[in-house]
Amino acid sequence: MVVFLYALLLIFIIIFCMLIILTLSSLEIDVKDITIENSKNAYNILEILLKEKNDEKKLDVLDNIKCNIKLKIKFMKKIPIISVKIDNMKIKELLLKQYRNEIKKNKDIQKDKEKAKNIIKKIMPQIYLKVSSLNLKLGTDDAALTAIASSVISIIISILLPYISDHNKLQNYYYRITPIYINKNVFFLQFSCIITIKLVHIINVICKKEEKVK
Repeated sequence: MVVFLYALLLIFIIIFCMLIILTLSSLEIDVKDITIENSKNAYNILEILLKEKNDEKKLDVLDNIKCNIKLKIKFMKKIPIISVKIDNMKIKELLLKQYRNEIKKNKDIQKDKEKAKNIIKKIMPQIYLKVSSLNLKLGTDDAALTAIASSVISIIISILLPYISDHNKLQNYYYRITPIYINKNVFFLQFSCIITIKLVHIINVICKKEEKVK
């Protein structure tokens, strides 16, 4: 009887500690240098997104983007518990594997996509940007067009940033738009950010979604 009570107490302590860790832990997504290096890559991305109907082939977008992402689960936003590094090709490999598994199991992929979109929509208000930086170099074969395009992009960013920073409590942000006047099409985009969200929010949204499905 005493052994049973000790075991019960131990289970209770473990569950209590896990709940504390989940409640006080957050997921941090450290996106390092998402880069589109040239105008050809930018054109390929637009062409795939706008014209490609096949979901598997749409993942070819990742061939034209370089990125390094570090996923961290942190306790009290400071102590790392788990850390995983992935790049654009690893992301493509994982998504392809998931897509092909769903095809084999005859799953309703469209239904799963809608479910994932709804979960993301619910989670979005709980997402916070800690740091953000954008570096864009832009050039065309017309100097006047380059100047106009650079100015328009700068104006759009300056209009959007206050809204984004207020909504996400973003304090540290930086952007630079550099026009390149060499009468040649030039495109270089580099973006970095750190995204955080509490694990309890993710679990709460997923659990509510599962309850509705039932």
